[in-house]
Amino acid sequence: MTIRRSTALPVTALVLALATLTGCGADGAAPPKAAPTAGASAGATAAPADATGAPADATGAFDPAVAIAHRAREPYAATLEMTVERGEGGEKELTTVTGRSNHNTPAEGSRTEAKMVRGSSVLAWEERVIIDQAVYRRNKENGETRWTTDQKPPASAGVGAYDDDGYAKVLLDAGPAARKGMETEAGVPVFHLSARLSPAELRRADPSYGVGRQNEGTDAADCELWIDRLGRTVRSEQSAVVAGKPVVTKERVSDFGPAETFTPPATG
Repeated sequence: MTIRRSTALPVTALVLALATLTGCGADGAAPPKAAPTAGASAGATAAPADATGAPADATGAFDPAVAIAHRAREPYAATLEMTVERGEGGEKELTTVTGRSNHNTPAEGSRTEAKMVRGSSVLAWEERVIIDQAVYRRNKENGETRWTTDQKPPASAGVGAYDDDGYAKVLLDAGPAARKGMETEAGVPVFHLSARLSPAELRRADPSYGVGRQNEGTDAADCELWIDRLGRTVRSEQSAVVAGKPVVTKERVSDFGPAETFTPPATG
């Protein structure tokens, strides 16, 4: 996301917060498993026959490896709450992202609001709606009510909003110590995965994110995931030192439901 702003902002914090569900999060906009049909809507795609998640016992416990191997791929919508803290003391910057988006759909659909502050100063504040290739933005930092629109880069055409399980796979491969066991999030049984990931592991989990981190001088990151039996990430946390400053990213995904239709706002 490009945010109009009156002051220079740390690129990393914005990328972490505004490229929603990047890093340890749930939705990495990974390429679809099969090419969508022309004109497919945000809610039209079928799940593979084995995409049923993991069976659970009477207590709700399940095998996380089975959940990821057979993770559900049917379309759904969910609510995102994300925070990114960068730096310390009076120089700490806090970015919050809230909104709702579709997952596992051949065409993107979302509405989010992102705000970055340092103390009482608002550094950036934007509302964004994405419908397929169209991006609608409203700069709330300056109190604007007018929406502007543009198109996503051609390279993103057909990518959609498919969940990415790269981090979960890397954490599972980290060995038994990374499997922290069953817990509960908002009354839902989840499995907690946690490990310190090296630059090589970060690149394997997310090539573009891992390389970016290494270029900024990050030698490792502490990554935690909480997944449900359908292989969906419902919570994630990541801590790293970037360019000499601590960066802590936290994300929660909730209110799962059917994929939704997002209405474009009036522009002009």
